[in-house]
Amino acid sequence: MTAGFNLGFIDRRLLRHFDWGLLLAALAVPAFGLIVLFSAGFNPDASTEGGILSLVDQSKPFTRQLLFFCVGLVVMVVAAGIPTQTLQRYSYVLYGIGVLLLIAVALGGTVVNGSRRWLPLPAGFNLQPAELMKLGIILCISKHISRYPPRNGPYTLKQLFLPSILILIPMALIMRQPDLGSALAVGMVGAIMILFAGIRLRIILISLALATAVAPLAWGKLHGYQQRRIMTLINPEADPRGSGYHITQSIIAVGSGEFSGKGFMKGTQVQLEFLPEHHTDFIFSVLAEEWGFMGGMILLGLYLFLIYRLLRVCSRSKDLFSSFVVLGIAIFFGVHAFINIGMVIGILPVVGIPLPLFSYGGSAVLTIMFSLGLALGISMRRTAF
Repeated sequence: MTAGFNLGFIDRRLLRHFDWGLLLAALAVPAFGLIVLFSAGFNPDASTEGGILSLVDQSKPFTRQLLFFCVGLVVMVVAAGIPTQTLQRYSYVLYGIGVLLLIAVALGGTVVNGSRRWLPLPAGFNLQPAELMKLGIILCISKHISRYPPRNGPYTLKQLFLPSILILIPMALIMRQPDLGSALAVGMVGAIMILFAGIRLRIILISLALATAVAPLAWGKLHGYQQRRIMTLINPEADPRGSGYHITQSIIAVGSGEFSGKGFMKGTQVQLEFLPEHHTDFIFSVLAEEWGFMGGMILLGLYLFLIYRLLRVCSRSKDLFSSFVVLGIAIFFGVHAFINIGMVIGILPVVGIPLPLFSYGGSAVLTIMFSLGLALGISMRRTAF
């Protein structure tokens, strides 16, 4: 048997290096999320006469997320069995598939709330290619860095041209949907990975200067609702019933939870439907209202532990590609958690980015579980035999 994936089984020698701490963190976050999601999606008018089967009607987001999570466990096992060499060989192919899916969305995707972000699938499910692209950019940039590592000092401006194009293509396609949050996430993950590979300080300063110079032009390209969301960050009270409604209700929910929270399923902002999108983008507001400051700290602790375990795998990986894949996954978690939590507490504009493994969403859950499976597989293969 080879050291890798063979007829669905992972070499037993690899299991001796299995990262149980990473697995524990990968399971703890979504398990906690399911508890909070049940409250967020609870329907008080649903029948309770069917016993455990009544959960389907009592909280449909919880039931569907539980299904996504169970499928995600299978996806994680499959991903853990993929040899690193195979993953590296097909990284550009996976990136290309992601770009093609984004183009398919632009040509004939499903429109929901004015945004064209999903591809319809059988059984009423939808695929969000922007979520898949977040993994695609990690694999693509990791392969580029491993093929063209900075040998004689940090990357030069000329050497940054190709990876910049690789990042900008999916960003532009995602912006057309429009989905500012996912576009920023893809750009930030790719840019931070390249930054860790090594960039001259002069190039960083030039990039910041150019970003400042084009900011007025970029502002004009934003949709009206995106401009209002950014302005709302400065003064949410200016339009409390319009553009400032989401953030105002979110801040009320977070603040009212105080230290220990109001209790499970006792959050008034959620149960009385004051807080919009409370099972997706604003799930952290539900956690803060019902579980309080302690609940928020528990979740942050779980994220930090997960990121720590990923960075530990990154530092022990035996090749540059593996290290940057795991580093990219760690950056993914850090960027998403920072933007989402900053958004719901009012220090960042509302851009519609989910809280990883916590917010409701099938495409996001499956993509993240696959990513964590890759990290587990890389961890097991860190020692050659």
